[in-house]
Amino acid sequence: MKILIISDTHGDLRNLYTVLEKEKPIDNLLHLGDVSRDDDEIRAIADCACAFVRGNCDWCSDERDFRDFGLLGHNVHMEHGHMLPSGFDAIALRAKNLGADILLFGHTHSPVCVKHNGVYIVNPGSLSKPRQADRRPSYAILNIESGKDPEFEIRYL
Repeated sequence: MKILIISDTHGDLRNLYTVLEKEKPIDNLLHLGDVSRDDDEIRAIADCACAFVRGNCDWCSDERDFRDFGLLGHNVHMEHGHMLPSGFDAIALRAKNLGADILLFGHTHSPVCVKHNGVYIVNPGSLSKPRQADRRPSYAILNIESGKDPEFEIRYL
């Protein structure tokens, strides 16, 4: 199963069109917030199941603040990240307290992909407003199969 993970598009989907063409086919798309009312357009162009959470800039959104779900033997928690504690120790502890071994978040516009204290902690960065040193738009790909460890990769345009 191939899952595209994005965040912080802030109403600018130009790079998402490029990513979808580059990565197709994908099985699912997860958006970690700050969608800016583009969720219907994203659903239409993704051509797969999509899940969203509300970001701190999604004032009019009806999406949830977080989602928890099982995925091929793993427990996933996704949220925007503006209410997460600082530091990998605290984030991993929050995930464990929620029963998750995968925590996905956005908000910082900077990509992160680590396994810390048994928890996969992934932030795909931003496709429209990257903030890391090289300012390259980024996203994450999760390849996952039943009975195997998930494989996360940060990719750049």
